[in-house]
Amino acid sequence: MAIPNWMMDEKEITGHDDFTDDVVGFIYGLKFTDGTYYVGKKLIKSLVKVKPTKAQLAIRKNYKRMEWKNKPFLKYVGSSDKTKHLVIKEKKILELCSDKINLTYCEQKWLMRLDVLCDERYHNDCIGGKFWSPKIDKGR
Repeated sequence: MAIPNWMMDEKEITGHDDFTDDVVGFIYGLKFTDGTYYVGKKLIKSLVKVKPTKAQLAIRKNYKRMEWKNKPFLKYVGSSDKTKHLVIKEKKILELCSDKINLTYCEQKWLMRLDVLCDERYHNDCIGGKFWSPKIDKGR
């Protein structure tokens, strides 16, 4: 079975051109054929150090130049070992984020909102390295 394409607001995402320039990453939801889910975050752009131009080196010897570089994401299928063997039915972008801080915050917001640690349909077992599924009282 082929991996489905990313969808956002009922629209298929085909590449970086489908996002505005300020988008650095997104929160995503994966739905598997067995009816289970996984929620995570994906960084699609990062700042990388590049060689300074001759003009910049003339200004300052140790000039540091940074540029945004697009990261591949179209074939991304999540980072959880628990979902590696599962077949993905749907890949959905839930929210776009303009920096890494908001990306982390929004991921945790979605994980809490969906109550992933208490809902057996979700494969997520940790939120922010602080809250682990086995430690949560699910009956309350």
